[in-house]
Amino acid sequence: MIFDIFNVDWAQTFSTLEGIMWYLIFYLIFLIIMALFLKLALSFFSKAKHKEFGQIVITAFILTIIYALTFLFLGGWLAWIIVLITAWLIISGRHHTGFLGAIVVTVIAFILFIIVSILLVVLFGITLYIILI
Repeated sequence: MIFDIFNVDWAQTFSTLEGIMWYLIFYLIFLIIMALFLKLALSFFSKAKHKEFGQIVITAFILTIIYALTFLFLGGWLAWIIVLITAWLIISGRHHTGFLGAIVVTVIAFILFIIVSILLVVLFGITLYIILI
């Protein structure tokens, strides 16, 4: 069958039009959140190039496409390793931060995300689980 090559969870996500629309909505939200935190993290690097928001949205778009395609066919730790190394290579190549700089940018973006999530929990009383989805 055609779904044999796909990750089973992903294949079931795209079984209905409603599933596809929810995926696209979550994709857009994830893209915007990733671009915002990547912009904040890159602002700490004075030598980074292409720090305009439009360039960062393009980087985030490329990264989310790679995330989606990788997790469509693979799952588990192998997919995470491939995605992280690819993300670091793309960030270092597009923004001239170097490979270690790209790792630091990702760590800073993740730490900023966690801090903002905790602040939202404290301010609005929503659960952290909902934010991290």
